Amino acid sequence: MKFGQFEIIRWHPDVSIPQSISDVMEKIELADELGMDEIWLGEHHFSRHGLVSGIFSMLGNLAQRTKNARIGSAVVVLPWHNPIMVAEEAATIDILSGGRFTLGIGAGYQAQEFRALGANIEESRQRFREYVDVIQKCWEDGPLTYRGDFIDVEDVLVIPKPIQKPMPMVIAVSTSPESVDYAAKMGFQIMVGGPTAVMGQVPQVMELWHERMEHYGHPHEHIDLPAGMNIYVAPTMEEAESDLAGLEDEIDREFHRIGNPRDASGKIPEGYKHWEGRDKDRIVGAATAKKEGILPLVGTPEVVSERIEILRSKGINSIRGTFGKAGLEQEKALRCMRMFAEEVMPNFAEAGVPAPSWE
Repeated sequence: MKFGQFEIIRWHPDVSIPQSISDVMEKIELADELGMDEIWLGEHHFSRHGLVSGIFSMLGNLAQRTKNARIGSAVVVLPWHNPIMVAEEAATIDILSGGRFTLGIGAGYQAQEFRALGANIEESRQRFREYVDVIQKCWEDGPLTYRGDFIDVEDVLVIPKPIQKPMPMVIAVSTSPESVDYAAKMGFQIMVGGPTAVMGQVPQVMELWHERMEHYGHPHEHIDLPAGMNIYVAPTMEEAESDLAGLEDEIDREFHRIGNPRDASGKIPEGYKHWEGRDKDRIVGAATAKKEGILPLVGTPEVVSERIEILRSKGINSIRGTFGKAGLEQEKALRCMRMFAEEVMPNFAEAGVPAPSWE
């Protein structure tokens, strides 16, 4: 089983922005030392939900601070960026990291971010698919010539090229069958989970992706799709639950207000119709998850291990954890990570493969 770290750097009102970023970067360095398989950063703008606005500069810093873990974006929101520059940035980070980078991409979903960046959310799906094509062609040998709806260039030498060939790309999907089908048709792995997930549907989304990969003739049996989840380990259940109580209430209230594609009138744009009933889906999905034994990864090492075992029984063999919550004392967040690495991860080590050593 694989374990990784996922950060968007949520901003607690009692912690400054510089300190919030510094604390997460310290956690990232520790994750690499503790033997986490992967470390991911996700782009967001204009709210307490996430401080990774300069995602490429932070990924470059991440490449410098880590030595062993794969690093990735989860995600770069393509409709906000020139795809040729994304291809250049990704190739540069791949070189700086020694070939450890995976470009995770998505179409975006927060209307507030689109408006402030001057991007048309109605075009996001169309731009996303064209930009994916452009990026892949940028990484091919020779100059780029492209005639599309949004990109029109001729004989441009896009450099540098990535070390990895092919350069790995993954797509963040919601629960819509259309987005899962597109990823499978392109042969891309998908990411599920995180703040926008309907957790009870994650196993079904994964199953659908495998089915569609089979349909399009892409090898897939060997791929373990990752699920993003919050993780907090403490010496007792009481401490685990009380340490986190209320910490992100203000952030969650803001996210509930702005974390969707609705415009000021409440209209859902084209390409986002699966968001119509998202709030209801989350309530139903949470109940479904609980019924199936999918519970928060919060508690003692024993409890968290038991809950991960249930996830594994449902086909989830890769977890990207956000350890602790915004506003948690840094020492408790670091303690959580050490306890997870020392007392949880070894329970899921592959037979014959020793647990990572960080002494």
